[in-house]
Amino acid sequence: MWDRSILKSNARLALSGSKYWTAFAACVVAALISNIFTIILGFVINNMSHVSYSYNYGPNNYGYSIDFTDALRSPEVKWLSLLEILVTILVVFPLSVGLSRFFVHNRFGDTKFETLFSSFKHGYGNSVGTMFVTYLITVLWSMLFVIPGIIKSLQYWLVPFLLSDNPNMSGSRARQLSRMMTDGEKGAIFVLYLSFIGWFFLAAIVIEIVGALCGPISMLAATVITSFVTAYVQATFAELYIFLRDRAIQCGMMRPEELGLAPQA
Repeated sequence: MWDRSILKSNARLALSGSKYWTAFAACVVAALISNIFTIILGFVINNMSHVSYSYNYGPNNYGYSIDFTDALRSPEVKWLSLLEILVTILVVFPLSVGLSRFFVHNRFGDTKFETLFSSFKHGYGNSVGTMFVTYLITVLWSMLFVIPGIIKSLQYWLVPFLLSDNPNMSGSRARQLSRMMTDGEKGAIFVLYLSFIGWFFLAAIVIEIVGALCGPISMLAATVITSFVTAYVQATFAELYIFLRDRAIQCGMMRPEELGLAPQA
C-alpha cells in the first residue's frame, strides 16, 4: 500500500531547489495554453454583453443585470468556441501527456522544461487520439450522473502517464492498464485529491485579493497563482504513478519493455 504523507514528502524532495521553479514554469505555460481561449472568450462575452440598470425605492435602491444572449449568439463567440475545442484536442491533450512526462522525468533528476512539448515530437497522433477518446468516454459517463463521471475520471487518470512512458501505446491498452492499476485504489486516489483542497482554498483567497486589485487581468493572475499549487499536486501524482507502475510490473500486469523501461527482447 502507499501512504499520502510519503508521496507528498517525495514530491517536495523532487521539487527541491531550482527544480521547483522549472516545474512551476512548465505548469504556468501549460495552464496558459490550456486556458487562453477561455480567457479570451470571457473578455469578448463581457464586452459584448448588455448591462441594464434599475432603480427602486426599497432597501436596495440600485441594481443591475447582465444579458449574455446577444454575445453568445455572435459569430465571434461561435468561432472562438470552435477554435477552443480544436486547440483542446490538438494542443492541450498532447500537452497534458508532455506535462506528465515532465514530472515523471523530474522525479529521476531529468528536469528539462522542453519535456513539456515532447509529445509534439513523439507519438503526437496517438496521444491526440487516445486522450480524445478517453475524454469522450469520461464525458459520456458524466452525462449519466456526476458520480459515474468521477469514477471514470479516476479510473483513467493514469492514461497520460502511461503515454508519457510509451507514446505509441494503443489507447485501448492504456485504458485497460489504467483500469487495472486503479482497481481498488479509486477511493484512496480521490482522498489524495481532496488532501490538497486547503492549498487550493488558500490560492482562491489570494486570487480574490489579486482580482480586486488587477481587475481585467485577474484571470491571467489566477492561472499563475494556481500553478504554484499545481506543481506540487502534479509531482505528488507522478510519485503515485511510479509506485503503481512498479507494482503493476512486479505483479505481472505488464512488462517493463511495454513502457520503454527496458530494451525489447
